[in-house]
Order: sequence, then C-alpha cells, then structure tokens
Amino acid sequence: MKTITALLITLTVSIVCFAQTMPKDADPVLWQRALRIQKRAIVIDGHNDITSPMVDEDLDLASSTRGKFHKDGDPFHTDISRLKDGGVTAEFFAIYVSGSTLKTGGAMRRAMDLIDATYREAERHPKDLSMCTTAADIRRAKKQGKICALMGIEGGYAIENSLYALRDFYRLGVRYMTLTHNVSHDWADAHGDVPKNNGLSDFGKEVVREMNRLGMFVDISHVSEKVMNDVLDVSTAPIIASHSSARALNDHTRNVSDAVLRRVAKNGGVIMVNFYPSFLDGRTNKEENERAARLKPQIDALRAKFKDDPEGFAAAQRKLFADNPIYVTPYTRIVDHIDHIRDVAGIDHVGIGSDFDGVPFLPAGMNGVEDLPLVTYEMLRRGYTEAQIRKVLGENFLRAMTQMEKVAGNRQISGQGSLKKLKK
Repeated sequence: MKTITALLITLTVSIVCFAQTMPKDADPVLWQRALRIQKRAIVIDGHNDITSPMVDEDLDLASSTRGKFHKDGDPFHTDISRLKDGGVTAEFFAIYVSGSTLKTGGAMRRAMDLIDATYREAERHPKDLSMCTTAADIRRAKKQGKICALMGIEGGYAIENSLYALRDFYRLGVRYMTLTHNVSHDWADAHGDVPKNNGLSDFGKEVVREMNRLGMFVDISHVSEKVMNDVLDVSTAPIIASHSSARALNDHTRNVSDAVLRRVAKNGGVIMVNFYPSFLDGRTNKEENERAARLKPQIDALRAKFKDDPEGFAAAQRKLFADNPIYVTPYTRIVDHIDHIRDVAGIDHVGIGSDFDGVPFLPAGMNGVEDLPLVTYEMLRRGYTEAQIRKVLGENFLRAMTQMEKVAGNRQISGQGSLKKLKK
C-alpha cells in the first residue's frame, strides 16, 4: 500500500509540478498541495528589476537566463519560462531610475526607455505576456493563461517635479510610483539618506493627492519613516510597499516598522515582502557589509586590472565572493516576515514583492522566479489555509487595487477643480 501511495503521489506531482525541485526533506503530499494552490491562485509579484537588463543588455525575456549573469556579475532571476514555472499571474516590471540622474539629468528619458522596453516585450510575445493596468485586467489574464505585465516607477524624481509628467506616466500604464529610491530629492526623503524636506514637501503631498485622483498606488518602499507617515496622513486610497519587509525582524531602514504596519492596515494597504537576504536577516546584512569592507582593496584591484573587460571583472569578483562566503538566510525567512506582518497588520495586508533581478543574491534554496512555490509550501507547512495563502499571493493586492480604482473613479469629476488649480 505504501508503495502504491508513493507512486500515486509521484505521478500526481509530475502532473501539477512546475519546473523546480521539491525541497529537501519536504513532505511530498504537502508539496503536491502547494503546487496545486500555486497553479490555481492569482500570483502577483510587486517588484522585478529585470527591466533594466532588458534595456542595457538587450535581454529578451523569451531566452532562458538560467546560468547567465548581469554585466555586474549578479545572476539573472527572470525569464518567461521561469515566470510560468513560478505560477506568476502578474509581474510589476520596475521602471527604476538611478538617483545619479539627480546630478546628471535624464531621469524622465530613462523611465521612458524602460517603459518602451516593457511594451516591446509584450508585443514580441503576445501569447505569453499582456500589458495590464487594472485589477480586472489581471483577473482576465489569469483566465487566458497569460502573464500580466504591469509597471511601477522606482524613484519619484522620474517625474522631474512635474504633475504633467506624472499624468503622462499614468496614461502610459504606470500604476505605482515609489516616491524615492535611495536618495532624498526635492520633495521626498529617502530611507538612510540625509533628509531635505522633513518628510514630504508641500509639493510631495500634492503628488500623493494627484496619484489618488489618477488611480496610481503610492509606494512607500525606500522612503523615510517620516514620509511613510506623511503619505498615510494624506492618502485617501490604499497604499503599498512594493518590496519591503518587517523592521521588527530586521532593523533595517528599508523595512517597515510596526507602527506604520498598523497604519497601513487602517488605510487598507498592502506590505509586499522583499526577498533580499540582507533585508530579511540582520546576520546576513552584517556579514555582507563586513565582507564588502574587508574585500574592498581586492575588488578595487580587480576593477583596475579588468578596466576594459567587464565580463572578466564580473567573473573574478564572483570567484572572490565564492572564496569568501557569508551566511545567507534560508527562504523560510521570507515567511517569518509574512507571519509578523500578518500578526501586526492582519492577513489582509501582506503580499510578496520579490525584488528579483534587483538584488545580488536570493535566500538559500531559492534561485529565481521559478522558486516562488517554496513560499507557498512554507506557508502551508506553517498552517496557513488555502484562502489565506491566496490572499498573500495576490488577492490582497487585487482588493487594494480595486479600492484604489474606486477612489480614483469618485474623483475623476470632483477633482477637476483642483486640477485647474495645479495648472496655474
């Protein structure tokens, strides 16, 4: 009987399984159930930085990125086959604009290049990708078996202090904007940087109001805690943190405090947990920083040696890091943060925002988008119901997006007077 049962489990798993391997020591029956949930659920990832290589390295998402590396030596995490393997319904492609553009200029141009690249990928692969801008679009794509491509600006300075530009980005399909990246700018302060505005400036508050009116999520990842609270004071629509974790579990400025978590719950928003080990675990963060400081002379020497050979430098740096390993927290730590946000803010206010292809490495046991079912398996192992898991995977975000759209719809007429005022 045991042999027959094991054979049936193996056959069933082979039918519903995506491409990844069952975790070592996993319960095969529970793994099978996790894969079925992953297949049925609407899975929404709040942040993926593969967009930059799509422009800078002319990367086509149809080509497998397994075993390939960014020019800086980081491994790729994303392509269409891996998105399918991970059961992804909707992926937010990051329209990431470096803070260096505050000095060099070109922030808006860079954002436009990334938006164009996202549309071009959807045009190249219409059977697999569909450009989406609404909650209804996401549900429709799920029924059609397609992957929704959505867009979120990372770095509010991309609008170059122009509400006209903000509205144009909305018209192009952008549905959230992270108000800063890692640098404070003219109207919003970043985490870990010198504040310039004591949170949001008056113009920054106008940006939030206009995002509410348009139907664009305000994203509080990367901002200072004062900005988080200022946004919550102003916004009448649900907000998101597209890729941030819980500060109580790792006291990093990129994470969200319990006080803000409680306010986000009252606001109706969603905190989407980031997968970067240094944001998840203080030990990994400490060892990564110590390694960077310790190896800086060697890295500088390699950079000089390979100044005309970026691929050679990347390979040499990978070897150097491999020879000097650090503790990397396991993927189960992601669910520790989900647990905490659930306990503080409630099960309706937590999601996933991986930061795939925006981080140098992932938690131990995770290689890329294809491994998203690991998170589902771990939630299931900890006793989450299927309904709760589906909320975390995407239904919480859809609920918030629907409410955000309703707020915008109610303001499309009443907001015209304030729009005229802003134009003066």
